[in-house]
Amino acid sequence: MISKALFCTLNSKYIHASLAPCCLFTACKNEKLPCEIKVLEGTVNEDIKAVYDRIIREKPDFVSFSCYIWNIKKTLELCNMLKSKGVVIALGGPEVSYCQKKILKENSFVDYVLSGEGEMTMPLLLKALLNDNKPLISGVSFREGDTLVISDGEPADFEKTVSPYCEEYFESLGTRIAYIESSRGCPFSCAFCLSGRCGKVRFLPLDRVKNEMLILASKGAKTIKFVDRTFNCNSKRAGEILSFIKEEYGRKIPSGVCFHFEIAADILTEELFEVIATLPNGAVQFEVGIQSFNENTLKKINRKTNTDLVEKNVKRLLSYGNCHVHIDLIAGLPEEGYDSFVAGFDRAYKIGAHMLQLGFLKVLHGSPMAENKEEFPCTYSSEPPYEVVSTPYITKDELSLLHICENELERLYNSARFPRTLSYVTRFMPPYELFLGFGEFLISKDEKGSIALDKYTCLAYEYFSLIRGVDKIRLRDLMLLDRLSTNNSDILPSCLKIKDERLRRLKQHLSQAVPLKKGELRSVGILYSENTAVYCDYSKEKDPVKGQWKIEYVSIDRLD
Repeated sequence: MISKALFCTLNSKYIHASLAPCCLFTACKNEKLPCEIKVLEGTVNEDIKAVYDRIIREKPDFVSFSCYIWNIKKTLELCNMLKSKGVVIALGGPEVSYCQKKILKENSFVDYVLSGEGEMTMPLLLKALLNDNKPLISGVSFREGDTLVISDGEPADFEKTVSPYCEEYFESLGTRIAYIESSRGCPFSCAFCLSGRCGKVRFLPLDRVKNEMLILASKGAKTIKFVDRTFNCNSKRAGEILSFIKEEYGRKIPSGVCFHFEIAADILTEELFEVIATLPNGAVQFEVGIQSFNENTLKKINRKTNTDLVEKNVKRLLSYGNCHVHIDLIAGLPEEGYDSFVAGFDRAYKIGAHMLQLGFLKVLHGSPMAENKEEFPCTYSSEPPYEVVSTPYITKDELSLLHICENELERLYNSARFPRTLSYVTRFMPPYELFLGFGEFLISKDEKGSIALDKYTCLAYEYFSLIRGVDKIRLRDLMLLDRLSTNNSDILPSCLKIKDERLRRLKQHLSQAVPLKKGELRSVGILYSENTAVYCDYSKEKDPVKGQWKIEYVSIDRLD
């Protein structure tokens, strides 16, 4: 008999506030089941024993976990520990939905595997267990003696699902990243993705979506991410949601809240561009999955993309200056070799997006790539996240080089700490060659792990100074500007310091001309390539799109 059920997940980081357990919680609450139900979250970075202790303190009879590639190993470890207490264990989520037989065969402590969308399935499973009935339910797989009963799930009636936003969700939300969905399914069927398997695109009523946006914004969430796989697949609907943000921003939606959307750039319409161009600064950010510029690769993975139009439209988004734009590439896709990927990387970099993510192909359970190995030959890890190791088109060693590039891309470019510096040095060296070269330079100095920012800055200055054509004084000045505008400290790395008596007089002049209030901080410097003084006041707001403080210029002649 079930008297208490817990809906759990292990998030990749604390900052993520998962939707899945709350979707199950509110669906079961709506059915008024005669048992206590509760949500419990943890992270993969926590000590597993600490999570176990929190669960056991609740004294549950039934525990379910939402499973993903980032948490499956720890989730199974946790479930094995819980089984010793006689807990009934159910797993759901994309990491188990398409390999129910494997999960049940290899993990005797797992009692049930739920496939697909759980809002309908979970209440039915709990009802069956409460009544001591066999769970002969679509989407629930289990053991019956030595026999495995396997059942694939059906898409839920999405419009009728209950909102996941309950008091339990808001109690734990704080300023964590909140998630919202206005649609399920995807109009595309990419070979590496699972979204196309979720049925045709289904939408929630717009009034409900708008109401949930306002609720999340009012509860303190600073970033609200739409999990819709292709937000603008219905352009008119997307326009209505963006227009709603524009109308309510600074009113019912507090200033400073940012909404995140995944879009297909090549299907952006003129009407949607007109709305985007008028959005408040920093209210919206877009993620554009380019994946590859190789036409053969795109055709092979069944991805219909006009890459020229993607490039043109992303540049147009960037030209408005009001939205943060993030683009993605995936290494290891079919029919893409090393040289092709490098060319695509340089092309993507030159678009000028605020972030460029270099990801590596994961062969997910249930994806066409996993289920048709002859058509998509590759070697990939048998352990999650199932990352590709090599393909007939790209070698293990070549992928290792891409990993080196990716590491420095994150630290140099995606950190947004060196924008002016990178704009300058990439005039003299192609982007991919620059990031790879710097990564190899760090390895040669046995700097392979985490590096303090000041030391990292000086290593970057040392490496960039070696590039043919780079002027060291100009390089130093640009790195100074980057430092001042992205780091609220008045202490400079040693490589950027130049002893100059004028600095003392500059600070004195500024203290009189632009006095600081108590507790406020300012950083100052001299640009020798321009014979100009600069300063940054950190009491002022950052640019919400670029994440930088404003640089102010002062004539150096005033100090002579």
